[in-house]
Amino acid sequence: MATSSIDHVLTKGRSVHETGFASLCDQLCDRLRSTDRSTSITTFLRNFFFLIHCTKKPRNLSKKALGLLKHVLLEGPPGFIPLQCAAILQEYGPTPELIIDNFSPPVNPKNMASILSVSMCQGRDYGHLDKLTSQFVRWVSTMGFEYVIQTRALGALIIIASLHHDLLSGEQMYVISSQISDWLSEASIDQAPNPYTRRSRRPEQPLPVTEIDGAACQDFFTILSLGQYYSEDQLLNIWSFSSLKAWLIDTHLKLSSASSGQPQKVSQETRTFLSKAKLALIERACEYCLRVIDQSERTAIHSNWQSPNDQSGPLKVHDQELVEACLVEAISILDVVCKLDSSMIPKLFPALKRVYARISDDIGQPRVLCTIVQFYLNHCDAVVYDPQKAFDLFFGKSISMHYYDHAVAFDAIMLCRDNMKRLCHNTNILEKYFPNLLKILAWNPRTFLSEFFDLLPSFLSPTTALEVFHTLLDLPCLSAALEASHLAAKGASETVAEAGIRLACVDAFQNPDHRPWFNFILRHQSGQGDTINRLEYLHQMLEELKHHPRVNICSQGVPVLLNLYFETILEHGDYSLLCQLTPVILERAALLFNTPSYHKEVRIVLQDALLNLFRQSPSLVIDCEAELIEFVGNLRYISGKEDFFLHVVWSIGEYVSIGYDKRNTADIITKYYEALETLLYEVVMCFQSSNQEEQYSPRLVTVMMSAVTKLASRCQDLIPRVLLCLTKISQQPKIDVDNAENKTLISRANELINLLRLPNVASSILSPAPGIENGRWHSDGSVSIPILIKTIKEVVKV
Repeated sequence: MATSSIDHVLTKGRSVHETGFASLCDQLCDRLRSTDRSTSITTFLRNFFFLIHCTKKPRNLSKKALGLLKHVLLEGPPGFIPLQCAAILQEYGPTPELIIDNFSPPVNPKNMASILSVSMCQGRDYGHLDKLTSQFVRWVSTMGFEYVIQTRALGALIIIASLHHDLLSGEQMYVISSQISDWLSEASIDQAPNPYTRRSRRPEQPLPVTEIDGAACQDFFTILSLGQYYSEDQLLNIWSFSSLKAWLIDTHLKLSSASSGQPQKVSQETRTFLSKAKLALIERACEYCLRVIDQSERTAIHSNWQSPNDQSGPLKVHDQELVEACLVEAISILDVVCKLDSSMIPKLFPALKRVYARISDDIGQPRVLCTIVQFYLNHCDAVVYDPQKAFDLFFGKSISMHYYDHAVAFDAIMLCRDNMKRLCHNTNILEKYFPNLLKILAWNPRTFLSEFFDLLPSFLSPTTALEVFHTLLDLPCLSAALEASHLAAKGASETVAEAGIRLACVDAFQNPDHRPWFNFILRHQSGQGDTINRLEYLHQMLEELKHHPRVNICSQGVPVLLNLYFETILEHGDYSLLCQLTPVILERAALLFNTPSYHKEVRIVLQDALLNLFRQSPSLVIDCEAELIEFVGNLRYISGKEDFFLHVVWSIGEYVSIGYDKRNTADIITKYYEALETLLYEVVMCFQSSNQEEQYSPRLVTVMMSAVTKLASRCQDLIPRVLLCLTKISQQPKIDVDNAENKTLISRANELINLLRLPNVASSILSPAPGIENGRWHSDGSVSIPILIKTIKEVVKV
């Protein structure tokens, strides 16, 4: 319902043509000239923004309307209308018709935040950033400007440093770094007065900001210093800490890499100023971050009592998220600092070990643990430290407890993807904990599919390849099991309220007798077996969740991952792995979670993969002989998966040949033939009978006839038996010859009979040499074979 309404609104907005849009531009001009600032103009501006936003083709905004939007943005009174004008200009741009290259009066400084956002969206050329950069630096480095302007200018400079670093000179970088250092260290430790109360003649004694445990702050101000109101210098301190990591990466880290041999060229003057700026900022950044770490270790007071003399009050429960976020940011900054200056690693490493020791007991701060793992990955070699316990804790227990947390899931996946080479070459983490990581995909199938497309090859090794295959096929089952465990954790009352009834899968999950199945599917790490017995029993317990949206979306991603899996196996897997994988494919084609359309899509992937396996390694028909004969010798393997079955039959008929492997002796060929012959008679009998529940297609019979004929052409002792079999099929009285498919079947049987009556010809046609496809048999008209073929053709015509 909601989706159809949105589609209707989008269609209506896209249907506005140029003439109608020009009329709206005229109305926009009239409204912007008017002094009326009622809600009608804000509604009109919102609708006008939607008309520009909803279409992929650019709209043609008149110069008059563009000029008025710019005028209201630059010189209008602060409020919601300049903000809407800025949104329209950002959506319409970048355009050379919009020129903002000066912030002198009459530009309203209170609109500067919106103005800067438009300038940055205009880009380097249209935004005239080369002219504005010096103005931004002046705002940041000069006292007297409002903190809003200074913070917005710092944000703009960080964007410029990231995208157009050549616009910033080394001296300007030094000036900005020095100013950030000052803002981090010179903020007041007294709270700002209440701006909403009347000031008495007698000034009040300022109250100090507090630590998170309620004690008065005795050291310098940080982002974790709590107060009810903050002064401008304190807000600049907070903003500087929030921008510090981006500034260090976009200026010092990137340009240091450039000066160390990257293609970008850095002048000697820039390197000199970078060195000065780094010295000015790194020491202050370390001091600040270590102070934040110390503050985070204080015990928070959770109390509703508030002292009448303490306007800040103690830390509330929800502020714990702020503490965790600040700790993550502080550790990330220290990580960047250590990349800039390796001599800082021994000095900072003990503080990180102390944080890890504190949070490793309760796993209540998984994002902090993730950041520590990243720090260990980058710097543990410099201090000869073994981080394996931290890796096991995060990728094992932590992810299994917090896979449903979107922030933790994102951090974990980005950690794996950004450090994939290091994790693969130096550790076995991805191979060991891929079942845990796949829980993230099973719980968030829409969000992380592309990331797992990058990660999947790193899960594979000779010891984990089969387990990864089973786990991928069971991914919808894993999603259902996670949903059942989530419902069970909510409790009986909430489960009933959500589902209307208590789901049987919740009872099954809580039943101790069923724990082994759930323990396996929800395991933390690999190496506990490729799969389990009676897997179909687990599927039955979770049957009622097969239509759950999360399970359905998860099942749609499995074929994509399976295709990548087989591509990787075929490229890097050895022959012994292919021998192990082939029987597993035959088994699992019949053992899939019963999600709508999942069986069909997965079997298409499996049958294509099986053909590729036999094409690459035809000897599989010898080394997997017992499994293949068992598979093609039983009717139950056809039921519901006929297409997959006939691909197996075709592969047997094609590759059981001495041309592919000298071990394909007459005995091997006879064994395959006898299995197929018996099954072919059974299929034909079922094919003729209208009372059978299972009906087989003429296509299956045709493929089986071709397969046994190919086998007979390679072992001529079998030709009489095949002729008898094909004759019986072609002369069956109950076959409806009026059906087009049945006509094709009978015609094919007669063709094969006629072909087998000429054994030498049958052998040449049905069992050609393996390299015949690559031969130049008909490409050159001057060789004898094409001439002979043309001569025979003319004789046949006569």
